[in-house]
Amino acid sequence: MPAMQDYAIIVIGAGHAGCEAAAACARLGSKTLLITPDMNKIGQMSCNPAVGGIAKGQIVREIDALGGRMGVITDRTALQFRMLNRSKGPAMWSPRAQSDRVRFMEAWREELDAEPNLDLWQDTVTSLQLEGGRVRGVHTALGVSFSAEAVILTAGTFLGGLMHFGELQLPGGRISEPASYGITDQLRAAGIRTDRMKTGTPPRIDARSLHIEELGVQEGEDDHHKFSYLDTPKSQLKQLPCYTLYTNEACHAVLREALDRSPLYNGQIQSIGPRYCPSIETKIVTFADKPQHQLFLEPEGERTNEYYINGFSSSLPLEVQLKALRQIPELRDVKIYRPGYAIEYDFFDPTQLHHTLESKVIQRLYLAGQVNGTTGYEEAAGQGLLAGINAHQQVRGLAPFTLSRSEAYIGVLIDDLVTKGVDEPYRMFTSRAEYRILLRQDDADVRLTPRAAAIGLATKERIALLEEKIRLRDELIAFIQGFSVRPDKINPHLEAAGLVPLRQGCKLIDLVARPQLDILQLATYIPALQRQLDKLPDNRRAELIECAEILIKYSGYIDREREQAAKLERLEYVFIPEGIDYASIQALSTEARQKLSSIRPATIGQASRIPGISPHDVSVLLVLAGR
Repeated sequence: MPAMQDYAIIVIGAGHAGCEAAAACARLGSKTLLITPDMNKIGQMSCNPAVGGIAKGQIVREIDALGGRMGVITDRTALQFRMLNRSKGPAMWSPRAQSDRVRFMEAWREELDAEPNLDLWQDTVTSLQLEGGRVRGVHTALGVSFSAEAVILTAGTFLGGLMHFGELQLPGGRISEPASYGITDQLRAAGIRTDRMKTGTPPRIDARSLHIEELGVQEGEDDHHKFSYLDTPKSQLKQLPCYTLYTNEACHAVLREALDRSPLYNGQIQSIGPRYCPSIETKIVTFADKPQHQLFLEPEGERTNEYYINGFSSSLPLEVQLKALRQIPELRDVKIYRPGYAIEYDFFDPTQLHHTLESKVIQRLYLAGQVNGTTGYEEAAGQGLLAGINAHQQVRGLAPFTLSRSEAYIGVLIDDLVTKGVDEPYRMFTSRAEYRILLRQDDADVRLTPRAAAIGLATKERIALLEEKIRLRDELIAFIQGFSVRPDKINPHLEAAGLVPLRQGCKLIDLVARPQLDILQLATYIPALQRQLDKLPDNRRAELIECAEILIKYSGYIDREREQAAKLERLEYVFIPEGIDYASIQALSTEARQKLSSIRPATIGQASRIPGISPHDVSVLLVLAGR
């Protein structure tokens, strides 16, 4: 087997996790190799052509704040942008964009090609070079060996991938793309626990066959919001709407008649499927009383007729999918480009990972993305970025880089994986975070860009933009705190708006804190405030006003949550001695002995979050830790 060039880090797989991992390693200065079976499908959107969503959008903003690329690329290739949950508080606001699938891949390829420390190799990794409990490199299908000081595995759904189209089963990691074999068996033999998961995707349809005039229209938004904190232009692509429609009883009847042909119900699929993104056949069984389910049609690109049917994931035979769709009036003449299908694939138990995403079993092997039991581009990209940073830190002999649960959604994601494990494909939700008001999308740069700067991943441009943002934001808040408002000047405006007038003078901040008022509205009443706003740069004015307003209106909630986080985080610095024989500690419950032996938490804080660990068990651990 010929030996090729040595690398500091090798990344296996060029999906969202692999791309972020490779880009981070290279930018930090490590000589990196990215290996992928198809260099024309780098950053492929395997499922829907969209980035962000509830909690996922916050992750993308965190990736950007840390110096990752997903946000920049999404902004460049967006067909539509929306801020979800605007009717709720800012802790729940979640950005989401539709992207041009082909342009997204092209943009990722351009980003990676521009990295001087990054090489690409088109091939399939068949096994790892393992020696003395440590990874030393990889072997490929072309008979080539590459050596490395660290390896990051981001193989997505390709390890043992098996696709289901009704009774038809085809091996593959994606439609028309071969599966990968060998690595799972090797890692299982080395002591890494493995299992199988299932996910699925809907059919893709031809827009020309739709009755578009009958569909509900969902336009995007055109304001200051985007994903990246960098001063980059918004997408120059034509902005396109999404469309809404509903299934009906006739559609459900076709699906029910064919349930015996569904791999999900006839025993063909035995692996774990997603609860939060169920197939259409699962929906009609689980919610049998519902007469309809909402569907969304999402454009695949600016220059294509291809649409994605969000909400109609299916593994039923092609003819069943087509017949069911044609029962929906707006789709009565629909043509399909390709059917939906289910896919089973191998994943590895994430409780066998450190918070750095390094394996506890094999040194310098990092795992990120769907191989850890997660689902979603954003969850994968966040893991890939952290794995890339830590692989670089490791080979350079530098301190590990981790994020706490009060610091980032990425921190919540990784802690959930390594502490609790997965019993279904893991998807991020705002409800998983205890400190949502601290993890808002508007201030991910304030939280995380200083961390990126400390390790050299944030550019000078990014740091300068953050410093300017904080300075201008704080100047605006200081003005609002110090400006006095007289009742005779403001009351006519308040009364005209149907609001409670002032009985005595107050500071402007007291008015901004009212839920019914906002800074822009008050600026129309108070010329001095308008003059202050006019001083802000045109391209950042809306962003700065929003940031200042959130801090003013929610300061009490933010302070309280920060105090709570500080109290609990003390336990994150109480380390549990390594090598404890939990099985021999009778003071622990039976479940605690089993869970602690399997997961082996590093700190008391982590142990306290393991399902089944009681307050009594935590007290026993505190004694063991010398507290």
